[in-house]
Amino acid sequence: MFIGWLRKASLKEDLKKLSESVLIDENLILNSFEEDQSLCFGAYEGEDLKAVITAYSFKDSILINNLCYTEDTDTEVIKRVLKVLMNNMADTSQTILFMANIKESKIFAKLGFKKYARFKKAVHSGEAVAFNFSNATAKSITRPNYLGTIKKLDFDALNEDRYDYITEICSKVSSLTLSTEFGYQHSYAINKNHIKISPWIMVDEAFTDAEKLIRGVLYHRGLKTIISIIPSDIKEITDLYKSYKFELKSDLYLVYLNKKPNINLASVYGF
Repeated sequence: MFIGWLRKASLKEDLKKLSESVLIDENLILNSFEEDQSLCFGAYEGEDLKAVITAYSFKDSILINNLCYTEDTDTEVIKRVLKVLMNNMADTSQTILFMANIKESKIFAKLGFKKYARFKKAVHSGEAVAFNFSNATAKSITRPNYLGTIKKLDFDALNEDRYDYITEICSKVSSLTLSTEFGYQHSYAINKNHIKISPWIMVDEAFTDAEKLIRGVLYHRGLKTIISIIPSDIKEITDLYKSYKFELKSDLYLVYLNKKPNINLASVYGF
């Protein structure tokens, strides 16, 4: 098995084939690759891409934003892909972050990562929810100056300037951005059947506005499977999702290496 740089010439085709066996965010992988190829690696079995890892470097931190692999990928291969990425990071003092499932958290722990917070995968599978969504509500969450809201509130919540990442790397043709004075929500299509809410940030205790935004995404996207990663220990957030028929599934952990991050989890309605 070859583990190293992603093969640029065949990357789109390789990802499309990989997506047949595992849910991957092709757009996020490709945008991350175009931004910085030195933080993108893969594991190949012959000509087949079996695992892919990508990351994005901010001022003070590096976010590993993709770690995808086929079901039969050995744990040791995942560990080797991660080590290749870490060995190619220019600034080893930056905080490194990753949202890991239970299996992955054990691999990351062996390389020195610590758990910061527990999260859950919230999944809405199209179950009907009765709620009012008037034209007035629609107008109240569609603001032309939402970019300023993103820049300020996201920094306040995560203590990192992620503006370019959100508006360029995460953004795609299918993006839907809803916002009020007290929060913003970005959602987009992973594929024709799956929508991901990422990111979604609110001011503390802006519960009324948060409910408007979850109604908005369900109104526009409710016929598809909607996925969001949410902090599992913030009752107001988990209760909101459950009240709109989201099922809280897989346990996840935000893990970190080096300096401990400073995140206001109560503002993170979708990571």
